[in-house]
Amino acid sequence: MEEIKISLIMPNYNGEKYLKRSIESFLEQDYEYKELIIIDGKSQDSSHEIIQGYAEKFDSIVWLRCPDSGISDAINNGLMQSTGDIIGYLGSDDILIKDILTVVYSTYKNLVELDALYFNSYTFNKRNNEIELRRCPRVKFTKENLIIYGTIVGLQNIFFRKSIYKDIGFNVLNKYSMDYEFYLEISEKGYLYLHLDEAATINIFDGNISGTLQDRQYLESLFVAKKFADRPSLQVLINLKIIKFRIKNVLKGVLRKNQ
Repeated sequence: MEEIKISLIMPNYNGEKYLKRSIESFLEQDYEYKELIIIDGKSQDSSHEIIQGYAEKFDSIVWLRCPDSGISDAINNGLMQSTGDIIGYLGSDDILIKDILTVVYSTYKNLVELDALYFNSYTFNKRNNEIELRRCPRVKFTKENLIIYGTIVGLQNIFFRKSIYKDIGFNVLNKYSMDYEFYLEISEKGYLYLHLDEAATINIFDGNISGTLQDRQYLESLFVAKKFADRPSLQVLINLKIIKFRIKNVLKGVLRKNQ
């Protein structure tokens, strides 16, 4: 347990705007036993030039140029190539808080039974120039709570032991909710989770998710939850959320027509 390697998986597609900043936040981590696996075979912007420059200079950065069918498939490819004991995710618009990997290491070193460690995060909204601290709900990481509260934590703010990924990867059919389904899939396996009440990342929101995409993401997450809602009360809850969502979108369409 003296040397715990931490692998971060970064899928990227045309993320040139904040890619350098994200990679630099990884390199600035004082923790030595780390690797960043970047999966990008399709970008049309300057991403490949940026990644190549870092991969040629730093042994801790690995560039996978293999083709993928989307973000879930890209993460699965990264997982197969990772060599770390602990696995995290880093978006190309996510910035790691200084020394957070040292915190991850020291926590796992002292709590050897720990399976998953998760944190809060900051969201930096470039459009209105505001920063918001987003705290995880103070609830247990159970299937019922995941269905009631949603994902509980973003994938960029949770670090799992690699052994958890041995039999379960990310569902490539999910375009937006792959982390949510993964959480639900493993929620009843008796893993030990710990929430530290500090931030791990800053997510830069720069209009990169449109309102339409947010709606699609939310609707997909509801249908993912419905697959795991094995109690009648949870099924009723999900169905009510779906009905509410559809009514809301019908009303939005009517308002647009009347404007």
